[in-house]
Amino acid sequence: MTTALPESLSDRWRAAGTRTGTSTVMVISISAETTLYEPIETAASLAELGASDVPVRSLFTVDMTFAPSLSAFGVTPKGVFSMAAPKAKAQFVEIVEAEGLVVDGTRETHAFEAATGTKGKWYVLDVSYPIADELATEADRLAAETHIAIWPTETTYGMAGGTVPLELPAGVVDTVEASIAVDPAADRERIAELIRSIDPEPAGEE
Repeated sequence: MTTALPESLSDRWRAAGTRTGTSTVMVISISAETTLYEPIETAASLAELGASDVPVRSLFTVDMTFAPSLSAFGVTPKGVFSMAAPKAKAQFVEIVEAEGLVVDGTRETHAFEAATGTKGKWYVLDVSYPIADELATEADRLAAETHIAIWPTETTYGMAGGTVPLELPAGVVDTVEASIAVDPAADRERIAELIRSIDPEPAGEE
């Protein structure tokens, strides 16, 4: 079951595709389905701006499934969180880099409290975002940042975040629609709103 956006965002954001990845730890298969979201009003403008299917201003949720379940091995998501969080982050990095983004490193790592009261990890990544060829006059990439929050639930992990543009291509700043102008503070607050609001359904034990 795909984690739904909170009502405060669902009328202004829409799904922009999914990406599925599978990894293995010991004998456990981990399936992660990432759902990307784009702002409805400016989706077309953002698509013209970037050379990636991941919008430079975007949100995402990730639904993870373990087979066999962690409980089959007598462990809980909370109990192995210190190992799972970096693994989940790395898997997401692989997804966005396959879409043309370049992750330059993890700028910050914070502890935070999810909507359920569970403690998790919040990563902020420095990202270089590919510009559409016709706009790449002085540089072919934009500075951006990606936020990834991960926290344990009863049977799996919650994971959500988004990407924030930190600049626009030279020559576009004066003509771009005000609604897609750079506003990192507002974008970060929107990502925090998503992370604070969602309570992922347990991604069933198999």
